[in-house]
Amino acid sequence: MLNQPLKYQTQKILFTPALKRARKPFVVRNAITGMVLLGFCGAVYSYSIMAVKQDDLSDVPMPSLPPSENLSDDKK
Repeated sequence: MLNQPLKYQTQKILFTPALKRARKPFVVRNAITGMVLLGFCGAVYSYSIMAVKQDDLSDVPMPSLPPSENLSDDKK
């Protein structure tokens, strides 16, 4: 069942002319929607990176390191 082509595909798993005609009116709209979504995701990612870059974490206290004896016991 998985290897059998669907009704709208040829034996070489290519789209039939009928499916190409049916999809033609939506190609431009789908491309624009994809670009808008990609742009939005890129903007959110860029904003997040810029917001984290300017954050100053010097006021956050760093925890002290555990004694070296505890580290060597974990490796055994």
